Order: sequence, then C-alpha cells, then structure tokens
Amino acid sequence: MLKTAVITDKAYCKHFAGRAHPERPERIAAMIEMAESIRRPAMQMFGPRPATPEEIAFCHSPDYIATVERTSTMNRFDFDSDTHTSRDSYATAMLSAGGAITAAEAVLDGAADNAFAIVRPPGHHALPNRAMGFCFFNNVAIAAEWLIRRRNLKRVLIVDWDVHHGNGTQDIFYESPEVLYFSMHQYPHYPGTGSLHEMGYGAGLGFNVNATMKAEWGDAEYLTVCDRLLEPIARQFKPEFILISSGFDGHFRDPLASMNLTEDGFAAMTRRVKRLAAELCGGKLAATLEGGYDLEGLAGSGRAVLDELGREADEPIAPPLDGARAMPMLERAGQGVGRFWNLG
Repeated sequence: MLKTAVITDKAYCKHFAGRAHPERPERIAAMIEMAESIRRPAMQMFGPRPATPEEIAFCHSPDYIATVERTSTMNRFDFDSDTHTSRDSYATAMLSAGGAITAAEAVLDGAADNAFAIVRPPGHHALPNRAMGFCFFNNVAIAAEWLIRRRNLKRVLIVDWDVHHGNGTQDIFYESPEVLYFSMHQYPHYPGTGSLHEMGYGAGLGFNVNATMKAEWGDAEYLTVCDRLLEPIARQFKPEFILISSGFDGHFRDPLASMNLTEDGFAAMTRRVKRLAAELCGGKLAATLEGGYDLEGLAGSGRAVLDELGREADEPIAPPLDGARAMPMLERAGQGVGRFWNLG
C-alpha cells in the first residue's frame, strides 16, 4: 500500500464569494469530511503552510499580488462577475497555493509516496496579472515553479482534467520547455481557450497539449485520450515530477458542465497517471483540487482518487470499453502535436 499525504485545513472555508456562489465553503467541508472518514494507516493528514509572496511571484506580477492583498481590507471586491473576495480571501488564497507546494514537498522529501492537496480557492484560471474563474493565484503552476526554482527540477508534467481549460496554467508556461501542460477539457466551453492549435510558442512549442473533449463524453473517451495521447507524450518527455490539476466538475452530476465522467473514471485516470509516475519519476505525484460543484459528485470522486493513490502502481489497467467517439479528435490532435511527439 502506498503512503498518501492529504494536505488540507478547515481554514479553507474562510474564503467567501457570496451566498449563491458555486465555489462555496461547503465544497472543502465535504472533501475534508470525506478524507477524515477514510481509515487507512498509510494515509496521513498534513496541514498546509501559506505560500510566501516570493513564491506567488514565481507566476504572478508584484502589482497584481498587491491588488489581491488589498482586498483583505474590504468586505467585498469583484474582479469580474464570477470572481469575488471577502476579507479572508487573500490569506486563504495564499494558504491554497501553499497547500500545493506542501503536497509537492511531502512527496519530494519522502514523507509520502504521493499526495493530494485539498484546497480552495482553485487556481488554474489565474493569469499572471488577473483573477478569473473563481481563481486568484495559480496553485499548481506555483508548485511547478517551486519544484523548478527551489528544487532544481528540469521537467514537470501537469495533467489537468478539470472540465474547464486551465487558461492561466497554459499562459504561464506557454513558452517553457520545462513544464509540459496537458489538458483534457470540455470544448468549446468556459473560458473559451484550449484549442488543438494552442501548442506553445518559441522554446515551449510542443509542450502545451490540449485535448478538446465534446459535451457528454465520459469515462471511455477520457481513458482513450490518456492511453493514446497522454501516455506516449509523457514517456518521451520523461518528467521528474507529475502534478494533477484535479477538478471534478467533469462528473455527470456537476451543474457547471456537460460531461459524463464517473467516480470509476476518475479512479481509472488516476491509476494511469500513477503508473506513469512510477515508471518515469519514481512515483513522484501530487494532485491539487480544482473545480467540482456538486457536493456528492465532488466527495465521491475525491474518495475515488484517494483510494487509487493508496494502491500499488502495479495493479492491472483495464482498457476503455469504447472510446471511438474520441478518435477523430485524436487524429486532429496528432496532426498538430504529432509534429513534436511520436504518437505511435
């Protein structure tokens, strides 16, 4: 059984975006309750530390960081129609980014085989100088930069299966060959980015891979994309660490999207990524919570991921039952990123 670190804190409930807002404190409460109900000796709960301003500045401009900090003096500030703060939002966002770093650090330092940072607010829409999509600081991107700048890693793979494209993560690493960003997201959908043609720029060309998933696709299509696109690219990239932007809003119950993923699908994707980590980087893997707005779907999917993280990486992987609907998209993707990676 693998040792899993769960990084979380009830302080994540303090950020409040509004009574009717889907990114609400009950999300983290449901996830913490779920994690605390798991009785597994090899799973340990760790508290996060706040990220430092210097760590946030790995990915965000000083002026923008100061703008977010100033919201701590206001009862409410609206960055846009979806992204609102309370007086506790800045501190909670710092703790959220710190949670992602804490998860990576726990794995890298040997305190755990893998980790799951159960944090909020989410992060993957946060741009270097702009909050959007419920996100203020880009938690996973900051953790990736921490691995590179503080621990001298050269290659980090980010796998993003949140239903929305992580435009912030893509933007931050669009010209970087050190971070390979791989996103599976409903397309077209919010935020409107993430086409097959967005493959990076300059030295980063080929290191940005978008899989555009159609509405109503589910487990079979996602697993087919993992097997036919993610796995061959990851094996050639040879990451030294794998980070997952683990949003659960692709679940069939979720109110903000139109996908049909199940708990079994999230478990199967986790098993595939965990196998890649075992094969390529000594098992070094850390997931960070992104979206997921139906509490039952969120907690059930989170449990599926945690259960899978605890299993040995040599357990069998079942092929998808029928991913034929994804094949035309994969063929188009191959015409693009196939110029940079051998897809077999």
